Amino acid sequence: MSGKLALGVALVMPLLVSSVVLASPTELLLLRVGQRDRLAALVQQRLSQGHELWLIAEAADATGLHEATLASEADPPRSHKKWAGDSSGFFKGAFVAFLGHEAGHLIANLAVGSNPDLKGVEFSIVPFFTIEPGRKLSGREHYITASAGFNAQHIINEWLLEKHPNLRNEDEPFLKGLATFNFWLTVGYSATAFAGYGPDERDTKGMADTLGWSEDSIGALILVPALLDAYRYKHPDAKWAKRASRISKIIILGLALKVND
Repeated sequence: MSGKLALGVALVMPLLVSSVVLASPTELLLLRVGQRDRLAALVQQRLSQGHELWLIAEAADATGLHEATLASEADPPRSHKKWAGDSSGFFKGAFVAFLGHEAGHLIANLAVGSNPDLKGVEFSIVPFFTIEPGRKLSGREHYITASAGFNAQHIINEWLLEKHPNLRNEDEPFLKGLATFNFWLTVGYSATAFAGYGPDERDTKGMADTLGWSEDSIGALILVPALLDAYRYKHPDAKWAKRASRISKIIILGLALKVND
């Protein structure tokens, strides 16, 4: 028990117990200094009537109620604090989510037999890298490898929201970092797609080029499941959001069949 909680219980319990013993709090207020004999007599009367267990039970209930009241007035639960109450765990989760996105690209490239390499690129003044195919890809292969990062995020999100449907209220900084990074990475990709800005190797441009679509439409396409998953995070009982999210993810996967080899 914390120091503040113990002090609060110590100050309030005499009033609560005395009120229970007297059967009516108003009787306690009528007692004046020097009337301790009256209070002692009332306590003895209650105990002599076989109310010992009743008194203990009522006192325990009162203590529990008081602790709950103090807890409600305390700081927000750790799970709702900034960085989910643990910045180290939160950012470890975010970093793993980043690795998950890049692992999707790597696995897809290996699956189509492209023997990928790392290639340095620049986004504004920020140096970065991309996983570059080791050979010229067909249109379908290009779409598969370009969209693989988002598909990896979708798999991670489905696992998170299925295994931890109430993640929002759980004390899981690592998992919340994972989910948060997935959301904001997709939002960032959508923003660059709408703006048509970024390195030529960006995922949304690769997807748009192979489909023959505008990059704006790809930005909207990937944003839909991200927004639906964010809604599911806050409203885990929304079955319509789960269905809509999964359909949108299947569409992104299925579009590979639309692209010519």
